[in-house]
Amino acid sequence: MWSNFDIIVWIIIGTAALLLDLATSSFLFVWFTLGAIAALIVQILGYSMYIQIIVFTLISILCMILGYPMVKKIIKKQENSILSIERNYVGEIFIADKDIRDEGVLKFQGVYWRVTNSGNHIKKGDKVKINSVKGNKIFVKKVEEE
Repeated sequence: MWSNFDIIVWIIIGTAALLLDLATSSFLFVWFTLGAIAALIVQILGYSMYIQIIVFTLISILCMILGYPMVKKIIKKQENSILSIERNYVGEIFIADKDIRDEGVLKFQGVYWRVTNSGNHIKKGDKVKINSVKGNKIFVKKVEEE
């Protein structure tokens, strides 16, 4: 009937795909999570590993072919509205909450941003100015005190 090993395999594959997707923010691997869930259901229904693999593959590919373009389109619409808000960040000055040499992460308005430093080394407590925003990355430069 149920093999604990098969169940664990599908849970690991589904979880790994989901974590990979969360880490990359690409919506490319979430479809494998859906495939793993479908394979897990097929496994619980008592079908062989061969059938489980076929279901996993077909559901993953089908979801990717149908779902990825829809999600990409939705994200693009949301991105455009968010970008107009983020454009207002250009020119803003804030205090760095940690040291940044070239790249790192800083908190701005309660949100952690990937940061690229285009000036001198930034130390915690320094004032920094946002020069531009591209996606989820802000480009900053230390404000030099005169």
